[in-house]
Amino acid sequence: MAALLEAIDAHDRLVLLGDTVELQETHAAQSLSAADRVLHRIAERLGTDKRLLLVPGNHDHALIRDWSARKGPELDRESLVPADASPQLERLVAALSSTRVEVNYPGVWLGERTWATHGHYLNHYLRPVSSVGVHRPVRPAVATPASFEHVAQRRVEQPHMREGLLPERAIDRHLPSRLAPLISTLLNRQMQRHALPAMLAVIGALGVDADQVIFGHVHRRGPRARDDAGRWSGPAGRPRLFNTGNWRYEPVLVRRLDGSAPYWPGGAVSIGPDGAARSLGLLEGLSERELVAVS
Repeated sequence: MAALLEAIDAHDRLVLLGDTVELQETHAAQSLSAADRVLHRIAERLGTDKRLLLVPGNHDHALIRDWSARKGPELDRESLVPADASPQLERLVAALSSTRVEVNYPGVWLGERTWATHGHYLNHYLRPVSSVGVHRPVRPAVATPASFEHVAQRRVEQPHMREGLLPERAIDRHLPSRLAPLISTLLNRQMQRHALPAMLAVIGALGVDADQVIFGHVHRRGPRARDDAGRWSGPAGRPRLFNTGNWRYEPVLVRRLDGSAPYWPGGAVSIGPDGAARSLGLLEGLSERELVAVS
């Protein structure tokens, strides 16, 4: 929390880029209650002079599910969501009442050339349909946000092995943490070879004309210093891709690894005064023992 609040001080906006609360795997009341204290502290730190932008993802899609269904084909790449779109969203916004809140879905423009989205639409281009699938060029080649909504409404798969891949959100429950270096390596390879092309496919299908696009769906932060810049960009170097990573402690991905591991929690993307985005690891200074202690 200290690292996040310190980072907030250096910026004029905070974007919560999806899955802010867990509404698929737990009851909404339980998740919202657990989130209240954290959201209150964030909002108080931002104050009324700064802004918070909330962009729902797939795990908190219930915040805007009925609203997005009513919008149908009118759902745009950046649609402003009313704060009372659902009882859950109304409560979430109330917890953030100490600051100015704006809700957008499925994405938001953060400048003339920077677009941000949680990015769960990329699942459409992976088989099996999840963030850890294999890239398959499939339809639609050109699409509207409404045509991608089926991946937002898709439930988390039950834990099992299928097509030799690990289903989303199940890996940390069914595999020993001593395998973390191997699992991290395999998922890192999947990210580079399959998830990144799927991101570009979403951008192309939606017709997003941007120099920088920020995703948050996949738990791997990037690009990091050692990453191949070519994989993290489209043809001719644009758009440049960024992925915030996550704040969830997943032992099977980071156990026995140091804070520079690609799936280490505390990922963020900072946009500076010049408009350029860069990937940050806000918890890289923590040892695993310290990380476990605060988790």
